[in-house]
Amino acid sequence: TKEQLLDKNTPQWKASNWVANEDSISPPLDIGSQKYIQRYIMAVLYYAMDGPNWITCSEGGSVCNNGSPWLSEDDECDWFGSDCVNGELSQVSQGGFQGNNIFGTFPEEICYFTEMSTINLNNNKVQGTIPSCFGRFSKLELLALTSNSIDLPFPDEAVEGWTNLKILLLAQNLLEGPFPQSLTKLPALEELGIDFNSLTGTFPAFNRDDTPKLERLNLANNGLKGTISSDIFDIETLVQLNITTNFFNGSLPANIGQDFGDGNPLQVLDVGMNELTGGIPENVYNTSNMVNLVLSSNNFTGQIRSDIFTNLFQLRILALDDNGFSGPVPETLSPLSQLTTLALQENDFVGVISDSICNATVKGNARIQLRSLTIDCEEVACECCTNCGTATRPKPRGT
Repeated sequence: TKEQLLDKNTPQWKASNWVANEDSISPPLDIGSQKYIQRYIMAVLYYAMDGPNWITCSEGGSVCNNGSPWLSEDDECDWFGSDCVNGELSQVSQGGFQGNNIFGTFPEEICYFTEMSTINLNNNKVQGTIPSCFGRFSKLELLALTSNSIDLPFPDEAVEGWTNLKILLLAQNLLEGPFPQSLTKLPALEELGIDFNSLTGTFPAFNRDDTPKLERLNLANNGLKGTISSDIFDIETLVQLNITTNFFNGSLPANIGQDFGDGNPLQVLDVGMNELTGGIPENVYNTSNMVNLVLSSNNFTGQIRSDIFTNLFQLRILALDDNGFSGPVPETLSPLSQLTTLALQENDFVGVISDSICNATVKGNARIQLRSLTIDCEEVACECCTNCGTATRPKPRGT
């Protein structure tokens, strides 16, 4: 706005002053040219995001190993973390392991760049809401804002424009209130990570018609409740589902692990730390691609099929601890077993840990080692367990 351009304290004034009076690009740019406007908007982003205090590649900064410092005379498409398509900014990526100390809110000027396909600012200090004008980013494929301070409301207008968005990462932010159901309508979505927030409501309405390409969904550590929708397990591309540490109740849907004609791709199912009941659905025992199956700290009951490892030979982690499972423990591992962790403690199992399982442990010196085996040793005889649990289970939450 005119007011922003006249106020010397705003990113807009600082950017306009820089591009008009301090930009050392050669030859000088024509005022109003596409490149002039682009450098101005990128300068607005720089000042709005506290660029002078970035860890690396700030203006005049001596440390910039990948690309050029921001606000340098170099082509702006070569500034650190930036890339362009046909000369227009298409990528802002400064979201490494430690981030870049980026602090502030998104200026609306960034929405000028309709070629934008990648925004990765993980592990920074970005604040406020996602601007509704982000809906102009119809080519956006990756939006990664994990470990920032993003909050709601989540603009439906923005989501409606993300017809090509594949990956949306919003874990460890300040998202509170009902889960944004607009996120269940992204046709190209492959991965959503929105764990470690304070979202409420029931299980989101993901289904194979609206999100047919969904592979990875992480809703862990929120305040969601109610039963788990069976619709999520009708999505034929689903590989990982993590809903640990919520308040889901009821039983696991019977269609988990259903055969889609060529098996089922599900590899990771983590439903630990909820209030789930019932037993393990039969289809789960045939999910041959399963790698991690975590049912810990619920109220599951019933016996475990003795042949659980026959088809689940790719399992590396099986965590059944802190439930009400009963009966004998499974006896035989598959010869192809890759199991590294078996947690059975705090249940009502009886019997003996078999030689077949013991021979796969560290103590058995197996080629493929079962590194962690935990059971209630007072209830189940075990000569090879690495840890002994307790047979005293805590009461379910809310009782």
